[in-house]
Amino acid sequence: MKSLEQIIAPIAAEMRQFEAFFGQTMKADTEPMDGIMRYVAETHGKRLRPILVLLSAKLFGTPNAQTLRAATFVEMVHAATLIHDDVVDDDNQRRGQASVKARWDSRAAVLAGDYLLARAMQLLAQPADHAIMQEMLGTAAAMSEGELMQSDVGLSHGGDVGLSHGGDVGLSHGGDVGLSHCGDVGLSHGGSRDKPTRLPWYDSPTARYLDIITRKTATLMRSCCIAGALSVNATPEQVESLSAFGLNFGILFQLRDDLLDGENIGLANDLLPKQLEKTLRLIQDFPPSETSDALTNLTFFCARRGQ
Repeated sequence: MKSLEQIIAPIAAEMRQFEAFFGQTMKADTEPMDGIMRYVAETHGKRLRPILVLLSAKLFGTPNAQTLRAATFVEMVHAATLIHDDVVDDDNQRRGQASVKARWDSRAAVLAGDYLLARAMQLLAQPADHAIMQEMLGTAAAMSEGELMQSDVGLSHGGDVGLSHGGDVGLSHGGDVGLSHCGDVGLSHGGSRDKPTRLPWYDSPTARYLDIITRKTATLMRSCCIAGALSVNATPEQVESLSAFGLNFGILFQLRDDLLDGENIGLANDLLPKQLEKTLRLIQDFPPSETSDALTNLTFFCARRGQ
């Protein structure tokens, strides 16, 4: 399996531009906020979300200033949600280092997360960014709903709580659990630009599980791909194809994440092979290029990664 550095070689120059812009944007005017922002910037993860933005833009055009703003937006929103999650879950570790909550305190962590969200929204305040901002705001709402739903049904911390291990229990449409229109579990057609549909019931625990991970994780991955496509004026058909890929990539990512974390092991183990197959099949709709090859390799990387 290729390393992440090898996979993103087609956007190496754009990633350097992103890192410079991200670092500049993360600066605050006062202490201790600036110190917290430096700490967050230095303890980053794999940058998968900005990578998706940049690859999606390069697939159908040339990444530009709007692409960089969108990539920085998603990384700041992602960082904010992690900071807030550590407060909610009372976690003192994040990526092997002290969480913001542990290094400062819960009050500082909440305010730092709020600061990141506010700064992120400032990035997309220009009229030209309206479509991307609308997409992202709908996604932010879906993510909050997914996290709260997960807490409510006890899907985290302790494996398959109340969930069956039946593989394709309640599956329809070729393995898509209640999925329709690009694989949206309980989400309306057209992406998070519309409010997700309220589902009063589920056909199976599998459907509920997939709805939750779609909302809390996959919607942001989908929005990354949509934002990248919109930033280079991709056609509606191109945006739709990237939306489908991004959502399914996000589901795949979370299934692997659950396996690595020892959560929902039975369901995640059953669903991951078919989800990998489906995500790879969607890439076949893209024009052959270095960028589409990178998306294929990134998909394998996320399905098989260690951490």
